[in-house]
Amino acid sequence: MTVIFADILGGLGLFFIGIKLIGSHLKQIAGRGLRERVAWAVHKPWRAGLLGVLSGALTQSPIAVTLIATSMNTAGLVTIRQAMPLVIWANLGTAAIVMVATVDIHLAVLFLLGAVGLVYYFDVNKSDRWRHPVGALLGLALLFLGLQFIKQGAAPLREMHEVRELLQSAAHYRRLLFLAGAAMALILPASTAAIIAVAMTTDGLLTIDGTILVIYGANLGAAANLWLMTANLRGTARQLALLQIGLRCVAGGILVILLALELKFGWPLMKALVTSLSANIGRQAAWVFLLYQLLGALVMSLGAGPVRRLLRHYSPPSCEEALARPKYIFDLALDDALTALDLVEREQGRLLNCLPAYLSAADMERTGELSTSIPALLQGNRALAGQIATFITELINRQQDRLALDRMLNLQSRNRLIDDLREGVYELDGLLARTRPTAASGNQALESNITEALHFLLLALHDAALSPDPDDLELL
Repeated sequence: MTVIFADILGGLGLFFIGIKLIGSHLKQIAGRGLRERVAWAVHKPWRAGLLGVLSGALTQSPIAVTLIATSMNTAGLVTIRQAMPLVIWANLGTAAIVMVATVDIHLAVLFLLGAVGLVYYFDVNKSDRWRHPVGALLGLALLFLGLQFIKQGAAPLREMHEVRELLQSAAHYRRLLFLAGAAMALILPASTAAIIAVAMTTDGLLTIDGTILVIYGANLGAAANLWLMTANLRGTARQLALLQIGLRCVAGGILVILLALELKFGWPLMKALVTSLSANIGRQAAWVFLLYQLLGALVMSLGAGPVRRLLRHYSPPSCEEALARPKYIFDLALDDALTALDLVEREQGRLLNCLPAYLSAADMERTGELSTSIPALLQGNRALAGQIATFITELINRQQDRLALDRMLNLQSRNRLIDDLREGVYELDGLLARTRPTAASGNQALESNITEALHFLLLALHDAALSPDPDDLELL
């Protein structure tokens, strides 16, 4: 018995190490150029969907793909509509490793381990070019070697009377198998939970009915995990996370109903379909996982319009997003440098106009953007400044005449100065706010003078920066 559990425990250890290595190294490989590829792909839904499948297969984490797409949407690089196919089809890519787990590749894994060992011995892995591919291959080899140990340890369990009784009891309590899959997905990726279920099914420790329930539970557990991970997101940033959650829940709801009908009435549905696709019970389990992802992707793709409206309804854009969204600059303006620079000045004028609002004690009328809370204003202004900086950098990278280049560099420096001013004013207001409850009357007068004088200077700065009137500059 000790040897059996040692094999299983050692196999699980290798399996988990392999999963971590694959995930961390492939994310590095995918992350380097993923943003550029997304920007290129999103103009065509089929290209975005294909990239989603490839990204899911590389990262083995639809959650990671969702968060990357969310960050790009927040930065204004892609819209929700453009990013949706990427997120929807990323789940299908994760099924690749589950399908590979059903193939007997014991000898291939040993050869792979030997080859990776030689690579490490000759320090090839220390090169920037090969570090992450070699690390991912090592993780893949350890993952499948771990599965071999698990299978080796689990094989004798089938002959044990106590284990057979336990599994027979579990078959009668289907909810327990469903909850077990959900619990695994709270700490492991859904594809990992599916691989473990496939291994147990192959070894005869689970029936196909039990495996289906574990896989369904794992996918819905992954939805709950993503809900917890993105609970702090608001507005548009949460919409793609809700899309991923909804995809898993909709597919899970449909398939659970179909499974209940199949078990109750004997109708040939999901179970009949996977048994017709393969006679190998382990491969049948892998097909269950793949079909789950495929169904969710198809349903969400066909209902993309209504889904998008639901996302906007349940997670409307926040105040920070409205502030972070450019009003004047846009990609097509990059083709005309002079016009683009005029638009940059207008965006920078918005940032200058917001500076006085960071003085919470100043006597000013707060309307429009300035009526937003100071933390929300700060977050939105920072995001907008980042987009302006990116826009200017893109302008500089394009070949322009000397006069236009001088003006670009001037506006680039101005953007940095506005950033410094914003952070300085915000920090100063925070320091003054901490002294207000205990300040003596003399100190209160000093604080009021500082606040009002700075408020006036910032207003004068705004007028001088945007007005051609030399009197405004002279007043400043």
